[in-house]
Amino acid sequence: MDSGEYIVDEGSGFVAGGSSCDSCGTGGCDGMTCGPTGRTNWGYDLCNPGRGSKQLVLCLPSHGWVQMDYLMFWQRGMNIPPLLTSQTGPNAVPNLILGNEDIMTGRLNGGRLRFGWWFANNPNLGIEAEYLGIGKSEYAYQNSAVGIPILARPFFNTQTGNEDSQLVSNTGLSGRFNVTGHSQFDGAAVRFKRLLCCSSGCGFGPFSCGPVPSQSRIDATLGWRFFQLKEGLNINEALLETPPGRSYLINDSFETRNQFNGVEMGVQWQGRRGYWSLDSLMRLSLGNNLQTVTINGSTLIDGLTPAGPAGGFLAQRSNIGTYTAESFAVVPELGINLGYQLTPRWRANVGYNFIYWSSVARPGDQIDTDLNPNQIPPATTGTSIINRPSFTLTQSDYWIQGVNLGLEYHW
Repeated sequence: MDSGEYIVDEGSGFVAGGSSCDSCGTGGCDGMTCGPTGRTNWGYDLCNPGRGSKQLVLCLPSHGWVQMDYLMFWQRGMNIPPLLTSQTGPNAVPNLILGNEDIMTGRLNGGRLRFGWWFANNPNLGIEAEYLGIGKSEYAYQNSAVGIPILARPFFNTQTGNEDSQLVSNTGLSGRFNVTGHSQFDGAAVRFKRLLCCSSGCGFGPFSCGPVPSQSRIDATLGWRFFQLKEGLNINEALLETPPGRSYLINDSFETRNQFNGVEMGVQWQGRRGYWSLDSLMRLSLGNNLQTVTINGSTLIDGLTPAGPAGGFLAQRSNIGTYTAESFAVVPELGINLGYQLTPRWRANVGYNFIYWSSVARPGDQIDTDLNPNQIPPATTGTSIINRPSFTLTQSDYWIQGVNLGLEYHW
C-alpha cells in the first residue's frame, strides 16, 4: 500500500488503511450499495433488475467481513474429591496422593469463525454469525503396586460413622488404579448489529509523525447465544489377590453435559487510527442451562458380573442413573483486540477473551464419598441398607479465557 492510500468501508465508515489525512471523513458513517456500483462484475444489476421485472432478485451482501481466529485458552479446572491414598506400612499415616485438587487446567487449543454483513437497504444494521470450538482436554492418572506401598481409596463409612478405605494394594493384594477425564467446550451465536454513533476525523500518527485518518464507532448487538460443556470422569481398578486368587475389575463413571441457550445483549466499540485499530466488546447472555448428569458403575469378579444390583465403588445402585435439571444462568463475555491493516482488505488481530458461565454441573462435584459398604458388589444381604452414595445436583461456576490470533477480511 502506497503512502496516503486508503479505502473507505461504506458499511462501517472506517478508513481501512492510510497514512495521510487528505480525505478524512470521506464516506461518513453510512451509505451502502449492493457492490461498489450496485452492479456485479458481469455488469448486471442483481439488486434492481428493472421495474416490473419478474426475474429473481438476488442481492449479494456487498459490505461484509469474515474473521478466523486461533484460540489459546485456559479453563477453570475440574475439582475432584479425595480418590487415592498411600502409606508405607500398616501403622504409617496415609498420605493423600490424588484428590482435593483441580485437574485439566492446562492450555487448550481451538478456533473461532465469525462472518457477517451490513444490509444494503439499511446500512446501519447488520447481522453476524459465530462459532467457536475448543479441542478436547484430557487427563490421565495411573498408579499401581504389588503389596507395599499400601494404596487405598478413602471414603466415609456410613455403617460405622468413621473414615474408612478400600484397599487397592497390600500384603497379598496387587492392584492398578486409573483415573481419566475429558472436557470439551464449544459455542455459537447469531446476532444483529446496530450502529449507535460514530465519528471520523484526523489524528496524530506516532509512527508516521503526521496526521492520519481516525475514526470510532459504537455498535449495539442483540441475538441468540449457545454454549455447551461436555465432561467426564472415569475411575477404574484392577485388583488381583496374591498368590493368584480372585480378580476384580471395578469401574465408576460420571458424565455431565451443560447446554446454555439464551438472549445475548452487547456493546462493541471500535477505533481506528491510520493502520492501527482497537476493538473492545462487552456482552451479557441470560437464559436457560440444561444440565444432564449420567452415573454408571460396574464390577467384574473373576471376569463375571456378580449377582445382584449393578455397581462399582463410588457409583452404586443408590446413585446410578441419568438426571436432568434446568436452571437460570448468566454468561458475561469481555474481549479486546488490537489490529493492524495489512492490505486494504486484510487485517491481522491479536486479542484477549474472557467468558464466565454460572450454574454449571461438573463431574467431580457429583461424587459422593459417603458409602454404605454393604452395597459394594457382591452386596451383603440381610443387613440394614443406608442409601449412600446418593445423588444431589451440585453446581459451580465455570470460566474460560485466553488469547486469540487471527485474520479478518472485509469486502
